[in-house]
Amino acid sequence: MGSYLVLIPPGDNDPEKIRFIRDRFAWLAFLFGPFWLLANRAWLAGFITLALSIALAVAGYFEPLSLGASAASLALNLLIGFEGREWKALAMERRGFMADGVVVAPDIETAEAIYFAGRTDRPIFADFTSGPAGNRAAMPSGIGLMDTYSAR
Repeated sequence: MGSYLVLIPPGDNDPEKIRFIRDRFAWLAFLFGPFWLLANRAWLAGFITLALSIALAVAGYFEPLSLGASAASLALNLLIGFEGREWKALAMERRGFMADGVVVAPDIETAEAIYFAGRTDRPIFADFTSGPAGNRAAMPSGIGLMDTYSAR
């Protein structure tokens, strides 16, 4: 079972444009680090981690720093792998998407079915304030690697 953060695009009620982001380790984010963040339009996190990766690569050329730079680079990619999807969701919220809830399901198809089955009796933009961050405090807590959905 995994948890999916549901994000609604700004000003659009089209169900095809609603995004579900799974809360789990992202292998492509671990392998490609900052480039995965930039490809997913998480610009701030992508450029910061790219600058850190370049600095660690330069530090790796110096013999006394090479082992530490390698360990720090691995730690940075692990951080991106664990937190990359959260940073992607935050970047989407800054672009105007609104968090509408968390769905716990074994796969994306089941998560979509659960979400759309429970959505018929309420308006799509209920109980959220305007702004880039929305109102995550009103949502239930996520159940996954990054249990931070209700902490913001």
